[in-house]
Amino acid sequence: GTLVRRHRIPLPPPCEDQFYTIDHFNINTEVTFYARKYKITDCDQFTKNFLRKMGVRLNPPTSQPDDLYTQERQKILDSMTPFRPYERIDTLKQFLEHDGHVLRFFCVWNEPESMFHDPRELVLRYYLSDDTIDIKEIVPVNSGRDAVPLFLRRDKLPKHAPIGLYQPGTITNRTVLNVLGNLVGNKSRYILDNLFFFYKTGAVHQEFYKDSDLKIGAVINVWGRKIILCDCDEFSKEYYRTKYGI
Repeated sequence: GTLVRRHRIPLPPPCEDQFYTIDHFNINTEVTFYARKYKITDCDQFTKNFLRKMGVRLNPPTSQPDDLYTQERQKILDSMTPFRPYERIDTLKQFLEHDGHVLRFFCVWNEPESMFHDPRELVLRYYLSDDTIDIKEIVPVNSGRDAVPLFLRRDKLPKHAPIGLYQPGTITNRTVLNVLGNLVGNKSRYILDNLFFFYKTGAVHQEFYKDSDLKIGAVINVWGRKIILCDCDEFSKEYYRTKYGI
């Protein structure tokens, strides 16, 4: 979070009647904010150009000190040999680079069970910060349909639907144990066979839709519903031109 909010910071004693200015900052120097010392290791290119134009001679950048806790924690993790390891993915960099960046696609779903078989217009939003997707339906005026907040809530969208319940005797790679109550509806109770995970000792890989899977004319599977991507906004078009050359 924010350690020091935006305001004028006084200099440490005995100059507490004065405030920090741009002249007090340089690379590889220390500043004291309210009895806490901070070491400036480097700065971005804009700041370097700004300070050079002011006539400031910049010091060479320095490396950040090692974190003892992180080193000890890494030693513990390296010494462990879990039976079923998990993949650790650093999502902080992706979040910082793409926070607020959203790809917007205009979609159509031809509902087969609809009375009039009219296409349903949807808007798919792909959040680049965490690779999640949500879908909102565009309900026309006087269409006779109830407006719902979201057609699909924001989450990662798997390419293939997970294994559900099968009829007795069906050969599958996962067994349903102790089925109680109805198989239809939300009040059913069932237990899935853990031997499926026991033999699958590695990390579980499940494919989710990425930005590379979305393009105009593509058909995606949204929990059994075939959604056609018809168009996208200008930001999405420029994103695919820049990253994928499309």
